Amino acid sequence: MLFIKHFLLKTILSPRKLFYATKEFTLWRKLFVAFLILVIVGTSFWWVISVYRHFTVLEPTYGGQYIEAIVGQPRYINPFLSRSSSDQDLTKLIFNGLFSYDENGILRPDIADRFEISDDAKEFTVFLRQNVFWHDGEQFNADDVIFTTSIAKDIKYGAVGVSSEMRLLWQNVKVEKIDDFTVKFVLEEPNSLFLHSLNFGVIPEHIWSSVSPEQFQLAEYNQKPIGTGPYEFVDIDINEDKDLIDSYTFRSYKKYHKGEPYITKFVINFYGTRLDAIGAYSRGEVSAVAVDQKDHVAAISDGAQKQMIALPHYFAVFFNQTKSVPLAYDEVREALSRATDRDKIVAEVFGDGAAVRYSPFAEGFVGYDSEQQQVSFDPESAKVLLEEKGWKVEEDGIRAKDDDRLSILLHVSGSHGQFIKIAQMLKEQWKEVGVELNVQEHEKGDLESNILKPRDYDAVLYAHQMRFEPNLLPLWHAEEKRDPGVNYALFDDEDMNAFLENVLKTKKEDEQKDFYKKQQEKLKSEVPAVFLFAPKISFMHSDAIKGMSVKNVNSSRDRYVDVNSWYIKEKRIKKQ
Repeated sequence: MLFIKHFLLKTILSPRKLFYATKEFTLWRKLFVAFLILVIVGTSFWWVISVYRHFTVLEPTYGGQYIEAIVGQPRYINPFLSRSSSDQDLTKLIFNGLFSYDENGILRPDIADRFEISDDAKEFTVFLRQNVFWHDGEQFNADDVIFTTSIAKDIKYGAVGVSSEMRLLWQNVKVEKIDDFTVKFVLEEPNSLFLHSLNFGVIPEHIWSSVSPEQFQLAEYNQKPIGTGPYEFVDIDINEDKDLIDSYTFRSYKKYHKGEPYITKFVINFYGTRLDAIGAYSRGEVSAVAVDQKDHVAAISDGAQKQMIALPHYFAVFFNQTKSVPLAYDEVREALSRATDRDKIVAEVFGDGAAVRYSPFAEGFVGYDSEQQQVSFDPESAKVLLEEKGWKVEEDGIRAKDDDRLSILLHVSGSHGQFIKIAQMLKEQWKEVGVELNVQEHEKGDLESNILKPRDYDAVLYAHQMRFEPNLLPLWHAEEKRDPGVNYALFDDEDMNAFLENVLKTKKEDEQKDFYKKQQEKLKSEVPAVFLFAPKISFMHSDAIKGMSVKNVNSSRDRYVDVNSWYIKEKRIKKQ
């Protein structure tokens, strides 16, 4: 301490004194002084940084490039013509609907500002945002909505790719322009869920009105689109040798009504197969890729951020009670549900890439009731139930009642190895309770055309498409029993029909939830199908990409719903 005091007294007044004072020091004293200076400087630097961090906070800022790998080739970036997943992904980046689904899968106004619904749920007045502009600078208004719906109705466009389903949806809807920013939709029948029909992309009237129906598919705007979405078209890179599109490049749209996206350059690269896309991610050529198989996730999990996004669609074994005698017995269908180990199926086939389902409704759905789900795995109670109802085990271990052997033929798509594995697991599980399950594989097209369409099956493993705010009428109403309906269980119940219809007749949420509960009760008691699982999107991305908050999406393309909030760059600002 005396040394330090002596040193400071001799040197504190000037750097010159410091120089001459240190010349007198021994080597170890010089080293000590150097160390002391480093400590003082380091401590000061640490203190400055700490104060800076204490009074500032990181926030997203603009800049950076995002590159995503997508499987397939885009053809039409057009809400009316997009069929493939690659088309639909690009369309979502470019176009907006009056309404769209948020990060939880719930419908919200998008380029609509607000709405009003009449008491009879037949009239929907939609007030449009006045701060929405097309990528060419023109302002969005009611004329664009009127024009877009007119295309949906016009049969001339059906011949050039506009779906008949869309035309059927809109043919009995009257669309009225109230003023430049107000549109009224008038229905013939009540439908409180009609606003879900307004989530399709609106196209610009000033661009497309000069394009005839005959030229609709050929217009350059299908490849170089103009929309109102978060990103605008910049360039398309075509591989001339292979006559394939290698990539699309977009830039953030500064006038986007939800705020300019933080990531300024958005690139989509296209690949022939999922493995090609995964390879590109592994090599660091892209920032993100979506995968759909457990082994694919494992292959790229190291160093990747994994975002699991839930889908509302569910897979089930649908029973045709009109074709299979055993399946016409209530106790058989109930026993099969109890004999199904859904947790094991999901764990072994999908890992965390799917969620177990016990009904069309799951936690997070509007109207979900945890008490009205099919019973969980309980093979012993399944055996007891069958035994009590007279289904006796024969010498080969399969049950029979009178002359009816408990044997079922399950049809499944062989185009996807996961479904074959599920079928084999069901075969093993159901055999444990005395049920013989035979499995017949089909190509996907054959299954849909020759098995599903004519309803020619005992049982079929297939999916129902739905959304988080559910409308089960197309899936379970008796009028949908025959093709093109998708009531694959041929379920025909008057009470159920009423529950399905009444949801659409009331706009009161408490009444809707009550009807949803009754729908779940009916499906639980009647067991027209064994519900199995709901898939998830495994979205793998680099840790440089931040701000992704999507949890539930109604379709894969909805993963971009919060794309304007994604960011790469950050800056510090003073705390408020």
